[in-house]
Amino acid sequence: MEKVVYKEELCGRIAVVKEMDMPFGRYYTGYIEILHKDPFSWRNHVEMGKELFFDSWDEFEEFPGGVTFAGSFPDIESEEGFVGFDTEPFTPGEYTEEDCIDILKKTANILAIRTRAAEEAIASRKNSEPKNKSNKKSKNVGLLLEAVNDLANASAFNERDKKDKVSERLDSAGKNITLFLVNELHVKPSDIAMFTILKTVLSEDNNDE
Repeated sequence: MEKVVYKEELCGRIAVVKEMDMPFGRYYTGYIEILHKDPFSWRNHVEMGKELFFDSWDEFEEFPGGVTFAGSFPDIESEEGFVGFDTEPFTPGEYTEEDCIDILKKTANILAIRTRAAEEAIASRKNSEPKNKSNKKSKNVGLLLEAVNDLANASAFNERDKKDKVSERLDSAGKNITLFLVNELHVKPSDIAMFTILKTVLSEDNNDE
């Protein structure tokens, strides 16, 4: 038997905790809404019910045991899908209802930071584009979107003081931007390297002053 013991909107997303009362014991499950403004790959895998896909995303690292659910709830009023976790594999009582609520609140905050950073990066890029620029879609635009995603993640990790994760994501963003410059704009790798070196030297000179 299962029943919803918590249902609230957290940072614009519905969060749900269910109590599962089974013959072998009682435990809790938690779920958070995946919105249309989230990455398309997230929504796509939720629709396909492929929860293992989300284990590679740091945004859901608070989930005990990883993401164990991806799908929708007919009994919950929402047009969106959900991802969730399950505390059944753990020692009874290790995760309480309050623990599950806290996990969902932390995850909602992480997702809110990520969404805000991505929206700001996209808006900044749009504002910097010439008004008469062609609408032709770049074949390498995926590289820039990946870079935006990495920068958004870096911002989220910086908010949580996870410096190793920040460095990892910034490195990934740098690689994607470099590939875009080489593949799409035909910038020479040597020129990119020289620019980086000069930028570093000038920055150090300014710091010395």
